Amino acid sequence: MSQFLTPHAQAQNVVQLLREQRRAARAAEVVAERGARLAARPLAELGEVDRWTRAFLAVEAARQAERDSVRRAEDAKADSLIRLAQMASLRWRKVEPGAQQSFVEQFGETYWQAAIPGPRLLVDTAATDLLRGRLQAAFGDPTRNGDARERHGYGGSEFVQFEYWFVVNDSIPLLALDVDGPFGHGLLVASDERYAGLLRPIKADLSARLEAARRPDPWLDYYHSYERQAWYRTGYNGVERFTVEVRPPRWSRQPPTDRWIIHR
Repeated sequence: MSQFLTPHAQAQNVVQLLREQRRAARAAEVVAERGARLAARPLAELGEVDRWTRAFLAVEAARQAERDSVRRAEDAKADSLIRLAQMASLRWRKVEPGAQQSFVEQFGETYWQAAIPGPRLLVDTAATDLLRGRLQAAFGDPTRNGDARERHGYGGSEFVQFEYWFVVNDSIPLLALDVDGPFGHGLLVASDERYAGLLRPIKADLSARLEAARRPDPWLDYYHSYERQAWYRTGYNGVERFTVEVRPPRWSRQPPTDRWIIHR
């Protein structure tokens, strides 16, 4: 069906898919943390049961206790691995606006998977416009935004405010996008599905880098809100963050092209 969609529609569809994937993953994490099964009831509340039923229920309770113990041990192991990975040195290379072609050629057929958002990381909880300033301070200009499109002619989706493309440790592709322009919270972080198991420590490392970049650099983006049917000029002028509704910029009237689409 993708062959019948315009490049902008294809990009928007996949970005929306990643956003839905991010929300669904968080919902699944909450269920895993809190449990989806009914709480156990004492045997005395079950009324009269024969000794075989009591024995069966006792065995099942023991099995469930063992499963819970294993799950807690696995969670503790995962947390320790994350801390270990954070101690290791991760090398980050941001893809510059003028260097998109080689990235697209290498990773253009990637099946992207969004990272699970969590309650404790800055990249999941802070306002997106605050994170945009931290990204500017830590990595410089984004790989894609309206300004990059105007200067270099690389057309992403106008419904995405900014995109930072990275290559981590020389081989792992990573995308960091806004969730809802300047109105959202957190970042949408995605990588090749083959590296899904590494997303948590990589995202934790990114969050730590943004934590350290406390003084934001000035920046300017444009954002087309699909839900609000309006264009916005948003940025930081060195004194305050701002978001104002504007007329569609001239470069938005350029005919779309699928040459530089990464969200397939």
